[in-house]
Amino acid sequence: KVLDRAEQLREMEANILPAFLRLQELSDRNVTVVLLSEIVWELFRPNTGCFEPFTLYFPDYSIGHLQKILSQNHPPEYSADFYAAYINILLGVFYMVCRDLKELQHLAALNFSKYCEPVVSGEANERDTRKLWKNIEPHLKKAMQTVYLREIS
Repeated sequence: KVLDRAEQLREMEANILPAFLRLQELSDRNVTVVLLSEIVWELFRPNTGCFEPFTLYFPDYSIGHLQKILSQNHPPEYSADFYAAYINILLGVFYMVCRDLKELQHLAALNFSKYCEPVVSGEANERDTRKLWKNIEPHLKKAMQTVYLREIS
């Protein structure tokens, strides 16, 4: 069994988490429970005695991996190269302060229409990277402030 966002178990009754950690023993079945969480076990640990889980840490995605993952979501009305160029710009601005895939996906979706405005209005084509950058730059700077606020909080 895989429990995604397992940190939500902390908000449930105190015996739920220990029961999942002892599920194999309690059910007398060959079962493994995998808890996926964005918080460390020390913030997770219940006060009651329970088995200590085997902890695996996954490193952050590299910029290359993020580029590949984020570029897969390109809108069909634009070329894959055009969207990949946008993702490169986005990662160039945000990678040093934010490596959270969900946050970067949100930022990509939120700002793509602004990136496309010169193409839609006919002022530029998909290869006019300078015009596209000048158009998107103030919007990305503004979005950077909200990322800083979320990272601090």
